[in-house]
Amino acid sequence: MKIDPLLRKAADDVIDNLEALKMSLQRCVNEGMLDVGDVYYNELIDLIDDAEIVQNWDELKEIVTRAKTIEVDIDAWLSIRGSTTISMIWPNMPR
Repeated sequence: MKIDPLLRKAADDVIDNLEALKMSLQRCVNEGMLDVGDVYYNELIDLIDDAEIVQNWDELKEIVTRAKTIEVDIDAWLSIRGSTTISMIWPNMPR
């Protein structure tokens, strides 16, 4: 099945953001954040895997929603520690 090129580009952008979140998470863990049972890490890996095989915009929207939750958690932890964060730019989903 041929994937819409706009969907593929959006999914690739989401994967880039997820990889950046993984790096931020590693920084947090190195600075003392607990990721009990690697919950955040495993969720990010699952989201990356899902984004690589996404078939439609609804699937990608769900991935982005879950990723934004993790982003907020990581940003909150960093801000408590006095670190600044930059909000990610997520692709716009068609209506």
